[in-house]
Amino acid sequence: MATVPTPPPRRFSTRIGSRGRRIVHTGMWSLIAKICAAGNLFISVPFVLRALGPDQFGAWATLVSLVTLAGFLDFGFGNGAMNLIAAAHARQSREQVTVILQESRRALLYVGLCLVPIAVLAVLVIPWNHMLGISGAVAKGRTAAAIVLFSVVIAIPLNLANRIQLGLGRGDRAFRWQAVGQLAALISVVALANAHASLAVLTAASVSTPLLASLANTYGLARDPNLASTIQLAVGDRSAINRKIRREGSMFFVLQLAAALAFSADLPLISIFRGADEAGTYAIVQRLFSVVPLALSLIWAPLWPTYRQALAARDRTWVMLTLRRSLAFAVTFAAAGATILALGFDKIIGLWVHHPMVVAGIMLAGFACWCVLEAAGTAVATFLNAASVMRYQLVTSCVFAVLCVSGKVWVVAHVGIVCLPWVTVATYCLANILPLLWFRQQIFSGVFARKY
Repeated sequence: MATVPTPPPRRFSTRIGSRGRRIVHTGMWSLIAKICAAGNLFISVPFVLRALGPDQFGAWATLVSLVTLAGFLDFGFGNGAMNLIAAAHARQSREQVTVILQESRRALLYVGLCLVPIAVLAVLVIPWNHMLGISGAVAKGRTAAAIVLFSVVIAIPLNLANRIQLGLGRGDRAFRWQAVGQLAALISVVALANAHASLAVLTAASVSTPLLASLANTYGLARDPNLASTIQLAVGDRSAINRKIRREGSMFFVLQLAAALAFSADLPLISIFRGADEAGTYAIVQRLFSVVPLALSLIWAPLWPTYRQALAARDRTWVMLTLRRSLAFAVTFAAAGATILALGFDKIIGLWVHHPMVVAGIMLAGFACWCVLEAAGTAVATFLNAASVMRYQLVTSCVFAVLCVSGKVWVVAHVGIVCLPWVTVATYCLANILPLLWFRQQIFSGVFARKY
């Protein structure tokens, strides 16, 4: 009797499919970009500190941190455009992709132009030397602040190219340019610091050099023959696309604000009620555990537009399978990583900050628990964002933000910082996990009944 040969095991790349391969490829370039950004942050610090001295170094660090405003000041238009382009790309509608790109670029140019007078007013009115703690000539702080604020304004339309590339399934190109920009910034900052450049020059090198990479990415996208189209849509059609971009963008903007309110209140509250020492301790623990969500973010960036493309193609099987797998992987990874950080906290801190810290075990357990919940929540939120389930998320996010901040104010004032992570855990379960379990059938039914 002939034996049936055993089929050879399938390769990993075959099992995960073309979408999975694209996610892995984009995730690897995302990792490279984040490594370059981290290298820029850590390597440049001693050079700038030696060139500027402790006084102006603090001003430089504060000013450089302001570039994160560019992510908020696009009012969510970048995420809205990415969703619409991912869906149009999945339908193979090149004309719609081109029109969405044109309309989103026009909208963000308008946002940038509206912010120019605000930036000019901020440069002239705000006492930057006092705000930054710089002694000496007033023009020193004002010039550096002007460089940062106008770099933020310019970054708003330029950053659109990254979201468009992600929507088109070319996230590797976006992250490749980000890596180039961070490396160029590092090289220029180190070279200028060795030449003892001024605060304004070093600030410009830090915040403006990456914009050159964004400009190159934008130029390459504009020259892409696949995005060239001579189609002339009716004014009403263009207006409809514009309304879609604004509607999705404004909702993403509110979501970002709610998240910022909930998660950025910890340190200011501790400083107000408990003092700078406890705020410093909490900040170190918080930053240590932030490694876990940072590592998982390598998956969420490429997965979001890929979900949207699969939904537009009505590939329900792939969407549900990927959601389950990503949720399981995120929870497992976060649980393992958070456990290692909690159990090895003393050794890790000794190697990192070079002096011991006394931190209560209940606080470490709270951070570890939150890492797992945040991983699970982000896995689900990535899917919901791609599916444009916005009203539900707006309600739950706003309720969470209000409950979380209110709870943290009371706990910090009456109990201390030990239970602060547990406030986040409890309010997140109440405002996000329980509603999701209750409404999950309606949410998924609505997602798969909708046409993207």
